[in-house]
Amino acid sequence: MPVELSSESQFDYKDEINRLYELEYGDRPELVLRLLGVLGGSVALYFYTEWTMALFWGLGFGATHLAYFLFLKGRILSGPGKIGNSDMVWSGILFLLVLISYLWMPTYLVGQKDKALEIIGAALIGSILVFLVRRSDTSRFMVIGEVFIVGGFITSLLLRLMPDLEYPLGRAGVLVAGLSLVGYFAQALRVARRQRLAAEESARRSSQAQKMAAVGQLAGGVAHDFNNKLTAILGSLELLREMPDPAEREANLDTAQIAATEAARTVRQLMAYARREPMRLEVLECGALLDDILRRPDGLITDIIHVERRHAGEPLYVQADRKQLTIAIINLVVNSVDAMPGGGELVIGVHAVPPRGPVSLADGTFLIASSHVAITVEDTGEGIVPKILPHVIEPFFTTKPVGKGTGLGLSVVLGVARDLGGGLGISSGAKGTRVVIYLPRSFPQKESPVSWM
Repeated sequence: MPVELSSESQFDYKDEINRLYELEYGDRPELVLRLLGVLGGSVALYFYTEWTMALFWGLGFGATHLAYFLFLKGRILSGPGKIGNSDMVWSGILFLLVLISYLWMPTYLVGQKDKALEIIGAALIGSILVFLVRRSDTSRFMVIGEVFIVGGFITSLLLRLMPDLEYPLGRAGVLVAGLSLVGYFAQALRVARRQRLAAEESARRSSQAQKMAAVGQLAGGVAHDFNNKLTAILGSLELLREMPDPAEREANLDTAQIAATEAARTVRQLMAYARREPMRLEVLECGALLDDILRRPDGLITDIIHVERRHAGEPLYVQADRKQLTIAIINLVVNSVDAMPGGGELVIGVHAVPPRGPVSLADGTFLIASSHVAITVEDTGEGIVPKILPHVIEPFFTTKPVGKGTGLGLSVVLGVARDLGGGLGISSGAKGTRVVIYLPRSFPQKESPVSWM
């Protein structure tokens, strides 16, 4: 059965996998408490009841959760363009197995004569129902599966309890209460699904409206940008006709060349944003790439900027398109230089990011725990106003005056980072701005270290 998502795009599939991973494993304290609660609870239940099946409950829950975790993380690390509808089906099946491995024991406890076991079972069932509503699955396959499993366990519980009830009215009351629980749970899942789909649709429409409004801003920015450069080029060429002095003619040629180079850079930004050029992946050593950029003779960094190059102490490799990654880094350097018109300090470096907890990214997603390389560009400029910081990665958004920039710089960088399986981090304050490109680390001629959590 195909899993219905709000969109058929590849990006939506990966977004949903990331959301499921973050929902299950993003909150480390809650995750530890949940796993220790079930595993420790199964041991405590064994000593309390002497049921061997109590231990199997904890082991089964842990095993299915491990399979679910490894599947989600494997899909996240699989790289761009490799997550499809079948992955969503398998993730759904694995989660339903996790749900079954959890629910059977609380359902069994509710039917016991021991009041303590009854209360514990009811509390555990209530907690999973709340979690499933908060999970807000949009796939009909998942919603139907969750209702079917919960309804099946509740029905089995009612069938076990009915023979112990003496009066028909009591049996009817328990039956109505049980069916009402399942009905309201199904209704809650349906409403949560509808609200999430509506919110996603509203966000898409809002994004589309912003893009349409930004087209005018883009057109104005590009028109002014090219007009300024063409004016400089045409003016310099016109003056060449009237200047007999070779030195003055040379200066005018230099002015025209600089303007043409800047125009070409704008064209490269537009092409990179439109993804006109295919990725040509190769293994790159990030330190050497940064050194090559800093040695460029095109006046990328002015004399009033002090540059500090921070080294990692070891070669750090990534798999990337050299041209596109170079353009992305140059965009960050240009932004930093523009933020310091009176001079300042520019810090460029690279370091390894160990596989720890998820890292929050500028687009609201998270960098999942794995080995990454961080390319950092920091400046001591004025910084970015907090209220506009979330918008700086939007296409065509710019804080520069009309004609001074297209607003494509950071959106291009974000697009390149995403296409390479990484992300973009931005932090800013009164003392400057720090932008980080995170990319999956490559380990040439040896195996990548395994990270389980």
